[in-house]
Amino acid sequence: MAKLIQAIRRYGPRVAYNNTVQLDRIADWIASRTSLNPSQVTMVLQELHECVLFFNSYGAPVKLPGLGRYAPSISRDGSYRVTVNPDHSLSAGLNPPHSFTGKVVNKANIGLGDDELTALWNAAHPDDPIE
Repeated sequence: MAKLIQAIRRYGPRVAYNNTVQLDRIADWIASRTSLNPSQVTMVLQELHECVLFFNSYGAPVKLPGLGRYAPSISRDGSYRVTVNPDHSLSAGLNPPHSFTGKVVNKANIGLGDDELTALWNAAHPDDPIE
């Protein structure tokens, strides 16, 4: 028997990702909006990486307004990692009308509850209904 999560993954709304934007395109975009050239932007972004790593390595979280907070953490087995908490303004910036211009898969299913998604799954998969 199928699980509800299968119906959610298949029929729930989700963003259709475009190609991931790489550093060179980011540098060109920022350079077009500033007095910096792309190589300077690339250098600054690489130094920002080093800066976060430097401060996190001695236990200091780094807050980048508009981007988020980068903080060191440790697991029970003693391995370290950086946790990222995105700035609220990033999510809030996508929610005003017409801000998100990408494609949404299953857009018509926005707002459907578990029962409706289960019904969609069961209609399409009568031999494997959701338990």
